[in-house]
Amino acid sequence: MGRIIWFCVISTLLSSTFASCCPSHCSCFLDTRGRNAVECRQGGLNGTLSLDGMDASMEVLRITAPEDNLNALTMNPTIQSYKRLEEIHITRSNIPNLGTHFFWGLDKLEILNLSQNNITQPLDHNFRGLQSLKELYLDDNKIYSLPSGTFRYLINLATLSIQRNRMHELMPRVFQQLERLQVLKLSGNSLVKLNPEIFKDLKALSILECRGCALTEMDPEIYSLLPYLTHLDLGDNNISKLNSKEFKYLTDLKSLNLDGNRVSSISNSMFSQQTQLEALSLARNELSVLSPSSFTNLKNLTELDLSYNKLEHVDATLLKPIEAKLNRLILSGNHIPIGEIRDLLWRNKVLRTLEIADCGLTEITEFVLPEKLTVLVLAGNYLSTLSPEVLPNTLSQLDLSRNHFRGLSEEMMQRIDSITTLKLDSNPWTCDLCHIIPLLSRVNRTDVFSLKCASPYHYVNRLLGSLHKDQLNWCTAPSYTSSDANYYLTVDDSKIGIIAASASVALLVLIIFAVLAAFLYSKRHAAKYYTHEEKRTDERESIFENQSPLFGEELSFKFPMEASEKKVAIATIDEIKNHALSNGT
Repeated sequence: MGRIIWFCVISTLLSSTFASCCPSHCSCFLDTRGRNAVECRQGGLNGTLSLDGMDASMEVLRITAPEDNLNALTMNPTIQSYKRLEEIHITRSNIPNLGTHFFWGLDKLEILNLSQNNITQPLDHNFRGLQSLKELYLDDNKIYSLPSGTFRYLINLATLSIQRNRMHELMPRVFQQLERLQVLKLSGNSLVKLNPEIFKDLKALSILECRGCALTEMDPEIYSLLPYLTHLDLGDNNISKLNSKEFKYLTDLKSLNLDGNRVSSISNSMFSQQTQLEALSLARNELSVLSPSSFTNLKNLTELDLSYNKLEHVDATLLKPIEAKLNRLILSGNHIPIGEIRDLLWRNKVLRTLEIADCGLTEITEFVLPEKLTVLVLAGNYLSTLSPEVLPNTLSQLDLSRNHFRGLSEEMMQRIDSITTLKLDSNPWTCDLCHIIPLLSRVNRTDVFSLKCASPYHYVNRLLGSLHKDQLNWCTAPSYTSSDANYYLTVDDSKIGIIAASASVALLVLIIFAVLAAFLYSKRHAAKYYTHEEKRTDERESIFENQSPLFGEELSFKFPMEASEKKVAIATIDEIKNHALSNGT
């Protein structure tokens, strides 16, 4: 008890706006707008929501919990006593439902956030008395249906978000009386099809999001009921066909997301009425061909995302109608030849962001990249080398991750030293003296420090930041040049390189001596052989000189001896002894 009292005293001294102490499990402060705020984030709260100890002047209430210690609360009507409340955020608290007229009397409440709870079906009387409410968030609950007129008492509501619930259908006139609603977010509900009747009351709607709603098509009548839409997000659905006049009523559209569908073609006139469009995403569809007239009239387009389609060729004039303002272009995931990318981009003088990741590129030649790029993404290609001259001088972000780089030259490192954001991860870095020294010398950079070696085997998965050049071996692979070797021999502490080079020279000299010795030996042997060749020839001829013909009248096996040849004599043992005695032996 003494600890709580002491905490109350400190809180009172720190903030004179609170007349009573702050609850021990919460914090009390002035927010950025100078309002009295109470925030309870520890979690583990159970039972009926208790506001005991909170000052009546409270204007902002936030109750939430960490993922591993969620609250389990039920609502308490005593909240009606806090007339100055402007914002209520009660999330991750397992609230099952809302009581009748629970918020009655909170005339100043503008934001009500009940996301990440267990609410199943809100009813109209749950929101009575909230005439000033402008934003309502019911995301990540278990809402399975919304009866017609559920929000009819929220006549000033401007933003309604009911994302990631369990709704499969929206009842007609569910948004009755929401004539001032500007933002409607329905993403993450398996709605399959939207009935035009749903939108008849939404005269002022400017933002509609239904991402991941399992939609197979959109009824064009819906667009005719929403002529003031500026932002439309239909991403991650199952839309396969778009009518050539699909968006003709949406003349104020500035942002259109159709990514993650199954669209296979874009007609020439599809976007002819969207002269105000600034951002268009057609990523992750099934586009294989784009007509040169696909983007005609989109003269204000600044962002275009065509990534991860099936494009293998693009017309050089495809971007011509939009090149004056196109600031960001994403072509990742399409295997477009580098020459066609060059032809596509060479006219563009204002492009600042270019993403060509996962395009199967093996090289980037000069004059391909626009000269004023600030962001370049080349991740996921097959690049093993890159010339510094290829990179624009204006780059501030460069992504070379997931390529085939084993090392970067000193010239390349000097070129990218000034780049603010550099990604080099997931390359097969070879941690030896021939490849990694330029990177190792810049290991103080966070992104370089976290790189891992892919070879040699005794350094696999070793962090580059944990190595010193004295630990490195000579080249472990043949892909280096003599200039690289000369550089490493001239750096400080290069004894390893000198020893390795000397050993290589000594080995070469030994090989030359061995070859020379073998050559001299073979010549000498050949000379000796030819010196006795004549004698061997005479002997061979004498063997066959007196042989009888093979086919004669009589086959004889006698070999007559020449007169000059010696005859073989046979003597007895006694004769040999007598001969020896006569010679005095």
